[in-house]
Amino acid sequence: MGPVELSPVQIANLNMLVLIVECTKHDSAGACSRFCLDADQAEFLCSLAFQQLLSFVTQLGDECLFPPRADLVQVLSWPPQLSGPMLLAHPPDPRVPGRAPDESPGHPSSASTE
Repeated sequence: MGPVELSPVQIANLNMLVLIVECTKHDSAGACSRFCLDADQAEFLCSLAFQQLLSFVTQLGDECLFPPRADLVQVLSWPPQLSGPMLLAHPPDPRVPGRAPDESPGHPSSASTE
């Protein structure tokens, strides 16, 4: 296998996936909170080998995965060769947004002003 050239979006996706996996291995609850994942998503990501992540990212193309999609586990379980077309057919659900940065615990704007 020759060298793989990744676009900036692919590099960002791969970096985030590897970061999430490594953080989850050390502190699963902290990683779930930090990356807005549920336990099933974190467990699934940890079950993937680096080669699987790389294969998925290269086949996905320039489709950004982050902030994490609500269906991230489903998306990552698709055959890598079909992931690009499948994402076009299954856009992220706008009704299920990730946690906004100002809603994080301990952030001053997340406290009640009443």
